[in-house]
Amino acid sequence: MRCTYCGSNLHSLQNCPKTCGGQSNRNRMHCTYCGSNKHNLNACPKTHGGSSNLAWHQDKIKNDYIMD
Repeated sequence: MRCTYCGSNLHSLQNCPKTCGGQSNRNRMHCTYCGSNKHNLNACPKTHGGSSNLAWHQDKIKNDYIMD
């Protein structure tokens, strides 16, 4: 995962806080399972599907979580 706008390795372009759309995506991000605002249900480490996506399929969920 790498942001092509600011060069950060902690989020994708769609979640870049330096862009208007990215900041609004970050504000709307919410996990309905655990309540975190750092990921959504597809990337929740507390669910079986989310933890396997984080481990094996990070390219599929690169816009579903942020690390910063």
